[in-house]
Amino acid sequence: MILRIRLILLGTLLMFSLQAWAQTAKTDTTHKQPDKVAQSYYLISRSSEDSSRSIFNFKAAPIYVRTTPFSIYTGAGNPRDRIAQSIEIGKSFNVIDLGVAFGRNSLRPDSTLFLEGRVTMDVANYGIFANEMTIGAGRVFDKQGSLMLELTYSIIAQVAPRLGIGLTTGYYDFSNEVTDSSKTFYGIYLRFGIMRTDSGGLLGGGARGRGRPVRIGRPHRHGR
Repeated sequence: MILRIRLILLGTLLMFSLQAWAQTAKTDTTHKQPDKVAQSYYLISRSSEDSSRSIFNFKAAPIYVRTTPFSIYTGAGNPRDRIAQSIEIGKSFNVIDLGVAFGRNSLRPDSTLFLEGRVTMDVANYGIFANEMTIGAGRVFDKQGSLMLELTYSIIAQVAPRLGIGLTTGYYDFSNEVTDSSKTFYGIYLRFGIMRTDSGGLLGGGARGRGRPVRIGRPHRHGR
Protein backbone atom coordinates (compact mmCIF):
# COMPACT_ATOMS: atom_id res chain seq x y z
CA MET A 1 0.00 0.00 0.00
CA ILE A 2 2.78 2.44 0.96
CA LEU A 3 4.71 1.55 -2.21
CA ARG A 4 1.63 2.30 -4.35
CA ILE A 5 1.19 5.71 -2.71
CA ARG A 6 4.85 6.54 -3.32
CA LEU A 7 4.54 5.59 -6.99
CA ILE A 8 1.44 7.78 -7.36
CA LEU A 9 3.21 10.74 -5.72
CA LEU A 10 6.30 10.21 -7.84
CA GLY A 11 4.21 10.12 -11.03
CA THR A 12 2.36 13.31 -10.05
CA LEU A 13 5.62 15.11 -9.28
CA LEU A 14 7.09 14.02 -12.61
CA MET A 15 4.03 15.29 -14.50
CA PHE A 16 4.20 18.72 -12.85
CA SER A 17 7.95 18.93 -13.58
CA LEU A 18 7.38 18.24 -17.30
CA GLN A 19 4.65 20.90 -17.47
CA ALA A 20 6.88 23.47 -15.76
CA TRP A 21 9.77 22.68 -18.14
CA ALA A 22 7.50 23.06 -21.19
CA GLN A 23 6.25 26.48 -20.02
CA THR A 24 9.83 27.62 -19.39
CA ALA A 25 10.87 26.59 -22.89
CA LYS A 26 7.98 28.55 -24.43
CA THR A 27 8.80 31.74 -22.51
CA ASP A 28 12.58 31.57 -22.91
CA THR A 29 13.89 35.14 -23.14
CA THR A 30 17.59 34.38 -23.33
CA HIS A 31 17.60 34.93 -27.10
CA LYS A 32 16.81 38.37 -28.42
CA GLN A 33 13.57 38.44 -30.36
CA PRO A 34 13.63 39.49 -34.05
CA ASP A 35 13.11 43.11 -34.87
CA LYS A 36 9.36 43.78 -35.16
CA VAL A 37 9.72 46.11 -38.15
CA ALA A 38 11.73 43.59 -40.14
CA GLN A 39 9.44 40.74 -39.11
CA SER A 40 6.33 42.67 -40.16
CA TYR A 41 7.91 43.64 -43.46
CA TYR A 42 8.87 40.03 -44.17
CA LEU A 43 5.33 38.79 -43.47
CA ILE A 44 3.53 41.55 -45.38
CA SER A 45 5.80 41.98 -48.39
CA ARG A 46 6.50 38.32 -49.16
CA SER A 47 4.24 35.39 -50.01
CA SER A 48 4.97 31.66 -50.00
CA GLU A 49 3.72 31.33 -53.58
CA ASP A 50 5.95 33.82 -55.36
CA SER A 51 8.10 36.21 -53.34
CA SER A 52 9.32 38.10 -56.42
CA ARG A 53 5.81 39.47 -57.08
CA SER A 54 5.17 40.76 -53.56
CA ILE A 55 8.56 42.24 -52.72
CA PHE A 56 7.66 45.93 -53.23
CA ASN A 57 5.31 46.92 -50.43
CA PHE A 58 5.92 50.62 -49.87
CA LYS A 59 3.87 50.92 -46.71
CA ALA A 60 5.58 48.03 -44.94
CA ALA A 61 9.12 48.79 -46.15
CA PRO A 62 11.47 50.18 -43.47
CA ILE A 63 13.10 53.61 -43.75
CA TYR A 64 16.84 54.09 -44.19
CA VAL A 65 19.13 57.13 -44.19
CA ARG A 66 22.42 57.31 -46.11
CA THR A 67 24.73 60.29 -45.70
CA THR A 68 28.01 61.18 -47.39
CA PRO A 69 29.77 63.69 -45.12
CA PHE A 70 32.87 63.79 -47.32
CA SER A 71 33.65 63.02 -50.95
CA ILE A 72 36.28 64.63 -53.14
CA TYR A 73 36.60 64.97 -56.91
CA THR A 74 39.82 63.99 -58.64
CA GLY A 75 41.83 66.49 -60.66
CA ALA A 76 43.24 69.95 -60.07
CA GLY A 77 41.41 72.75 -58.30
CA ASN A 78 40.73 74.43 -55.00
CA PRO A 79 39.66 71.90 -52.34
CA ARG A 80 36.53 73.96 -51.67
CA ASP A 81 35.46 73.32 -55.27
CA ARG A 82 36.18 69.60 -55.13
CA ILE A 83 34.40 68.50 -51.94
CA ALA A 84 30.78 67.28 -52.16
CA GLN A 85 28.30 66.31 -49.45
CA SER A 86 24.84 64.75 -49.49
CA ILE A 87 22.14 63.11 -47.40
CA GLU A 88 19.63 60.54 -48.70
CA ILE A 89 16.42 59.17 -47.22
CA GLY A 90 14.25 56.41 -48.60
CA LYS A 91 12.84 52.93 -48.12
CA SER A 92 14.41 49.48 -48.38
CA PHE A 93 12.85 46.67 -50.41
CA ASN A 94 15.05 43.65 -49.63
CA VAL A 95 18.10 44.10 -51.94
CA ILE A 96 16.93 47.51 -53.26
CA ASP A 97 17.07 50.97 -51.66
CA LEU A 98 14.91 53.67 -53.27
CA GLY A 99 15.59 57.18 -52.03
CA VAL A 100 15.89 60.91 -52.65
CA ALA A 101 19.19 62.69 -52.03
CA PHE A 102 19.87 66.36 -51.33
CA GLY A 103 23.37 67.80 -51.32
CA ARG A 104 25.92 70.23 -52.67
CA ASN A 105 28.75 69.87 -55.18
CA SER A 106 31.19 72.22 -53.48
CA LEU A 107 31.70 74.05 -50.20
CA ARG A 108 31.22 77.45 -51.79
CA PRO A 109 28.04 79.36 -50.81
CA ASP A 110 26.70 79.58 -54.37
CA SER A 111 24.15 77.63 -56.40
CA THR A 112 25.73 74.15 -56.29
CA LEU A 113 22.86 72.46 -54.51
CA PHE A 114 21.28 69.41 -56.14
CA LEU A 115 18.28 67.12 -55.73
CA GLU A 116 18.54 63.56 -56.98
CA GLY A 117 16.62 60.30 -57.08
CA ARG A 118 18.70 57.21 -56.37
CA VAL A 119 18.35 53.44 -56.77
CA THR A 120 20.88 51.36 -54.82
CA MET A 121 21.19 47.60 -55.12
CA ASP A 122 22.94 45.23 -52.74
CA VAL A 123 25.13 43.26 -55.18
CA ALA A 124 27.15 40.87 -53.01
CA ASN A 125 27.77 40.08 -49.34
CA TYR A 126 30.49 38.40 -47.32
CA GLY A 127 30.13 38.41 -43.53
CA ILE A 128 29.71 41.99 -42.36
CA PHE A 129 30.87 43.37 -45.73
CA ALA A 130 28.69 44.17 -48.74
CA ASN A 131 29.07 45.65 -52.20
CA GLU A 132 26.48 48.16 -53.47
CA MET A 133 25.82 49.84 -56.82
CA THR A 134 23.92 53.11 -57.19
CA ILE A 135 22.32 54.76 -60.22
CA GLY A 136 20.92 58.26 -59.84
CA ALA A 137 19.46 61.17 -61.77
CA GLY A 138 18.62 64.70 -60.69
CA ARG A 139 19.10 68.42 -61.14
CA VAL A 140 21.71 70.94 -60.04
CA PHE A 141 20.20 74.27 -59.03
CA ASP A 142 22.64 76.42 -60.99
CA LYS A 143 21.77 79.10 -63.55
CA GLN A 144 21.45 76.60 -66.41
CA GLY A 145 19.61 73.97 -64.36
CA SER A 146 22.08 71.22 -65.19
CA LEU A 147 21.10 67.58 -65.50
CA MET A 148 23.02 65.38 -63.05
CA LEU A 149 23.58 61.63 -63.61
CA GLU A 150 25.37 59.29 -61.18
CA LEU A 151 26.95 55.84 -61.26
CA THR A 152 28.53 54.74 -57.97
CA TYR A 153 30.11 51.61 -56.48
CA SER A 154 30.49 51.14 -52.74
CA ILE A 155 31.93 48.76 -50.15
CA ILE A 156 30.16 48.86 -46.79
CA ALA A 157 30.81 47.20 -43.42
CA GLN A 158 27.86 46.57 -41.09
CA VAL A 159 29.47 47.61 -37.79
CA ALA A 160 26.22 47.59 -35.76
CA PRO A 161 22.69 46.22 -36.25
CA ARG A 162 21.50 49.53 -37.74
CA LEU A 163 24.75 51.23 -38.78
CA GLY A 164 27.03 50.66 -41.75
CA ILE A 165 30.20 52.53 -42.73
CA GLY A 166 31.44 52.42 -46.29
CA LEU A 167 33.82 53.67 -48.97
CA THR A 168 32.44 54.86 -52.28
CA THR A 169 33.72 55.81 -55.71
CA GLY A 170 31.86 56.82 -58.83
CA TYR A 171 31.05 59.33 -61.53
CA TYR A 172 28.91 62.43 -61.81
CA ASP A 173 27.95 63.63 -65.29
CA PHE A 174 26.68 67.21 -65.60
CA SER A 175 25.15 68.65 -68.75
CA ASN A 176 23.05 71.61 -69.90
CA GLU A 177 22.49 73.55 -73.13
CA VAL A 178 25.94 75.16 -72.98
CA THR A 179 28.40 72.87 -71.20
CA ASP A 180 28.92 69.32 -70.04
CA SER A 181 31.45 67.72 -67.71
CA SER A 182 32.20 64.42 -65.97
CA LYS A 183 33.75 64.12 -62.51
CA THR A 184 35.18 61.11 -60.69
CA PHE A 185 34.95 61.13 -56.89
CA TYR A 186 35.96 59.11 -53.84
CA GLY A 187 34.37 59.36 -50.42
CA ILE A 188 33.03 57.82 -47.23
CA TYR A 189 29.41 57.34 -46.21
CA LEU A 190 27.17 56.08 -43.42
CA ARG A 191 23.98 54.06 -43.72
CA PHE A 192 21.39 53.93 -40.94
CA GLY A 193 18.77 51.23 -41.36
CA ILE A 194 17.95 47.55 -41.03
CA MET A 195 20.91 45.36 -41.87
CA ARG A 196 20.90 42.67 -44.57
CA THR A 197 21.65 38.96 -44.54
CA ASP A 198 24.23 37.21 -46.70
CA SER A 199 21.55 36.80 -49.37
CA GLY A 200 20.78 40.54 -49.28
CA GLY A 201 17.41 40.28 -47.52
CA LEU A 202 16.46 42.57 -44.65
CA LEU A 203 17.26 41.03 -41.27
CA GLY A 204 16.60 43.42 -38.41
CA GLY A 205 18.61 44.36 -35.34
CA GLY A 206 19.15 40.97 -33.76
CA ALA A 207 22.51 39.80 -35.06
CA ARG A 208 25.95 41.11 -34.21
CA GLY A 209 29.50 40.16 -35.04
CA ARG A 210 30.93 38.69 -38.20
CA GLY A 211 28.31 36.17 -39.20
CA ARG A 212 24.98 36.99 -40.81
CA PRO A 213 22.18 34.42 -40.75
CA VAL A 214 21.03 33.45 -44.23
CA ARG A 215 17.48 34.43 -45.14
CA ILE A 216 14.96 31.59 -45.11
CA GLY A 217 14.33 30.09 -48.52
CA ARG A 218 17.45 31.57 -50.14
CA PRO A 219 20.52 29.95 -48.62
CA HIS A 220 22.96 31.02 -51.33
CA ARG A 221 24.71 34.33 -51.83
CA HIS A 222 24.20 36.62 -54.80
CA GLY A 223 26.45 36.15 -57.75
CA ARG A 224 29.19 38.70 -57.92
